Amino acid sequence: MAAALTWAAAPADGQGLIYAPEPGASALYQTRNLLTVSQTVLERENHYALESSGVVRLTLLDGGARMLWRLGYDELALRIEGAFPTPRAEALRGTVVTLATTPRGQVLDALASGVVTAGIGAQYVERAAAAFLPHLPGGRATQGASWTDTLSVTEILQGVTAEVRTIVTFTVRDTVSWAGRPMVPVEYRGRIEVDGAGTIEGSRVTLRGAGELAGHYLYDPAERLFALHEQEQSLDSTLRLSDASGPPVEIPSRQVLRTRAERLY
Repeated sequence: MAAALTWAAAPADGQGLIYAPEPGASALYQTRNLLTVSQTVLERENHYALESSGVVRLTLLDGGARMLWRLGYDELALRIEGAFPTPRAEALRGTVVTLATTPRGQVLDALASGVVTAGIGAQYVERAAAAFLPHLPGGRATQGASWTDTLSVTEILQGVTAEVRTIVTFTVRDTVSWAGRPMVPVEYRGRIEVDGAGTIEGSRVTLRGAGELAGHYLYDPAERLFALHEQEQSLDSTLRLSDASGPPVEIPSRQVLRTRAERLY
């Protein structure tokens, strides 16, 4: 899978939040993710779930306009329910992803190194790492401030090119105390649209889908990192396969993803 990312952000208006921790210092996060998928293939329903948990070590290597981060997987556990076997994840311990981002967490690129477990693949590890840092405001970070961003992603998988467009509105809430520290809470909601086409083994394929996402995070102004991030997103899509041998086949699918990352102080 290859991905090209383009952000169209609201214009800056005064002082916003940025990522700027001490270079070389590491922050540990406990992560939990649950993906559930339901599909209907030839009138037969299939369901499966992928659950993962672990500890991620985040380190800033270099600051500036193009920030370099190291994400290391100190611990990882995977469990799959459904038609697919659970992949062995022991080799992921010690796997590192190098991220390049802007100071507001917009991902420029991601590259995995080390041993990546067979059955998971480097591209999936890189994609998870690219989604780790929540996006920070493009405008003023004052209570009640709101802004809208659009993220366009081009994904290529097995001959199908899909455009994924997400429009998200963020709102800054009043400062709260968490883990004995003052935090800036940010909430967001958005819409997802998917439009793709391609060819798989001689069959013409189209993909259409739409969904929603909602989440919130806490920004630590003292260390200029996030302390907590929770998100839920759902996507309903239909994959349509057409060839000369028979009528088109449509495969409807629903995916629900819940994620949580909490700083371990």
